[in-house]
Amino acid sequence: MSAHDPHYSVSITRRDIHFDQQTIPRHWFGGDVHRTRLFDAMSLMFPEGERFFIESVRHYRERIAGDETLNAEVRAFIGQEAMHSREHAAYNARLAQQNVGAAELEAEALSNLNLAREKASPAQRLAMTLCLEHFTAMLANEVLSQRDLFANADAEMARMWRWHALEETEHKAVAFDVFRRVFGEGWRPYLLRSWIMLSVSFYFTVHVWSFLIRLVRRDGHGSDWRGWLRLLGFMFGRPGPFRKVFPAWFAWFKPGFHPWQHDNRELLEPLRGEYAA
Repeated sequence: MSAHDPHYSVSITRRDIHFDQQTIPRHWFGGDVHRTRLFDAMSLMFPEGERFFIESVRHYRERIAGDETLNAEVRAFIGQEAMHSREHAAYNARLAQQNVGAAELEAEALSNLNLAREKASPAQRLAMTLCLEHFTAMLANEVLSQRDLFANADAEMARMWRWHALEETEHKAVAFDVFRRVFGEGWRPYLLRSWIMLSVSFYFTVHVWSFLIRLVRRDGHGSDWRGWLRLLGFMFGRPGPFRKVFPAWFAWFKPGFHPWQHDNRELLEPLRGEYAA
């Protein structure tokens, strides 16, 4: 499916929303340390990660200059990612006040991305971007489809994560379409995006767990095995958002794959009014 297929259309809206970070409880996910720190660990990667995505896509703006529709989508993508970076920076500033090593972990995330900037080619960096965008889109689908996922969470934090999921879904194909427009659909770009997905899957998983474990330890709950078991049950049992992404992950490796082959536009409409700009 092409992003410009007449049967497919989705608007990508930049929403300039500020979330209140002043009254968020320390363990905002129903008082559960491990669930809270799982999402906190991901947030620590986002501000610099979103900037990396913007850079990687922007590098190819001249190569897609003749495609007005894709250019408009890229502008909207950049606008959304800039807002995500700003709000997660505020989120992470709150974490930095909790004495859990948040600033050190953010610096580590930046160091990892700077290594990619130094060692990877522009094509590889764009491939990393569309692979990580697929990761966020897979998780966003679970956030949007499981409306009770944040049932016990602080209302403002639940609102923030649903906003992020909404916009990640809206723009889930943009980096992919830039890559396809620039490099085509032959076996070389297929092998590149497949190899990068395997690498990204490994490193993303390692870094999330590393950040999570260090946050929980600094929070004084590293040896709480019941908490760890509850977290694993949440992730892979019920509701199981991390278990449920596996079919979408495997779909990536199908020749001819496109993100909108999983058409979940019906999940967007209930939230668009809530986050009207």
